[in-house]
Amino acid sequence: DEAKSLVVRGTSPLSLGDVDGTGRLAIVVVARIASTERQYQHRPDKHDVLEHRLYAIDAVTGDDLEHFPIILNKGADVSTSSLIPQPLLIDLHEDQRHWLNQIHGLSDEDISTIRQINKRAAEDFSASSQPRPHGGAGRGVHIVQPLGSTLYIIEGATACSQTVDVGDTIPSMVQADDVHGTGGLDLVVTTSRGEILTLESDTVSYHPLNVWNAGVTRAPGSSNAQAHGFSSTQGIFVHPMSRVWRDILGVYIPITFEIFDRRPNIANEANLQVYEVEVRAGMSAKRTIFYRSYNATGIYTERVQIPFGPGYFSLTVLLRTTHGIVYEDTFHIGFN
Repeated sequence: DEAKSLVVRGTSPLSLGDVDGTGRLAIVVVARIASTERQYQHRPDKHDVLEHRLYAIDAVTGDDLEHFPIILNKGADVSTSSLIPQPLLIDLHEDQRHWLNQIHGLSDEDISTIRQINKRAAEDFSASSQPRPHGGAGRGVHIVQPLGSTLYIIEGATACSQTVDVGDTIPSMVQADDVHGTGGLDLVVTTSRGEILTLESDTVSYHPLNVWNAGVTRAPGSSNAQAHGFSSTQGIFVHPMSRVWRDILGVYIPITFEIFDRRPNIANEANLQVYEVEVRAGMSAKRTIFYRSYNATGIYTERVQIPFGPGYFSLTVLLRTTHGIVYEDTFHIGFN
């Protein structure tokens, strides 16, 4: 109808991540779209809500990624609540080994290969009924988006989707971590009745760069909530040999961690190759037990001492960049 126009009735907070696995950040956002007559564009009471659209936009060019936007629901299924939860970007593929190479950068040949993998994965999904790997056969991350009582889980590279209805409205962003300590990744879902649900997986392995446990972006205290960890151009994580739960006897605790930085041209900008690392017994800056500034990325092992006496501790390793952005990783130990 030419007399009608489409208006945006609200959007979710933005999320940043490497949606298709090609090494480029994308902006992911959900928009509530309504239809109205042109003279009523500024009259919300005259709007007919049509659908929710999921957008994934190249952060460099502003173009929609392939397969996007996606219509999540429409017509009678559209929720008209005022808030749209932020999308969660998380990798739910069973094989995530390629990320540990990818955080150090991708060549043009690597990107071309990944695009071929994604194209083949999308074609195979449409043409074959054979069992597929957990999470799909593409690269990149999944988008987990709650709308009403429905949880949409979408593979970013292929737009293949799955839905789960939890029976009650999901008012907030889904979180992800190894909640049960099994070495697998769990999705944490809250409902409007106050229920907390965990969707467990014994197939998707835990990695500290593949979690989201700090609330929504820019929330107070969410210093690690800039982008999905594997997608970040910089970061820090503690290696498995140090993060495994154990009781430590002795004076010093060895911690092995890795700093990575794949910003364009960083090799030629020595003034930006400054990485300030802190270790805290908890989160408070008053409980800092180690500090050192590094001028190169790589794997480091440092010995730290906890001066607060015997007990169980959450040790937080923080990296502060020259731009003031903070990345962090937390693990738990018993000391003496």
